[in-house]
Amino acid sequence: MGINTPPTDQNLAQGSKFALSFSRLPYIQFFIQSVNAPGISTTPAIQQTPFIDAPLPADKMVYDELEISCVLDEPMWSWTSVNDWLKGITFPETFDEYKNLSLQQRLQTNNTRPQYSDCLLTILTNKNNPILSLQFIDLFPVSLSGIVFDTRIPATTPLTFTARFAFTTYLINRQV
Repeated sequence: MGINTPPTDQNLAQGSKFALSFSRLPYIQFFIQSVNAPGISTTPAIQQTPFIDAPLPADKMVYDELEISCVLDEPMWSWTSVNDWLKGITFPETFDEYKNLSLQQRLQTNNTRPQYSDCLLTILTNKNNPILSLQFIDLFPVSLSGIVFDTRIPATTPLTFTARFAFTTYLINRQV
């Protein structure tokens, strides 16, 4: 396909066509409202010269964090599961919280690094077929928002929270 050739698939991506799954948080995937495909940036290296400093391609990438927004389920498992994971990797109260990390993860029984999880963001076509996936490697939570309880909010409006995750890298896999 050349630069002057029109694309063969002219369908537009739809913002609601995605699936997100965490190997460590299988319960949460049913409550996710939104997720970002993290951006990437770099800071150019500078070559100093007598006249101007010339920017050069850099040698390191910096990934934005993965951010999710979730609806809160009534027993609050979606929020507390991230809370427990975050407490476990930071052990703010006792070392037992870190020791219990392996007990918290239900599906990663052979993981020797329980502080991490893999995560898969699958982008779907307008016919709900997978077209592209982002596989996040060595992901862990870095923040969890609070939950606002407010008697002025109508009962039909669900409570939500956000969580942010750092990761080492992600792999892009095309499904077509």
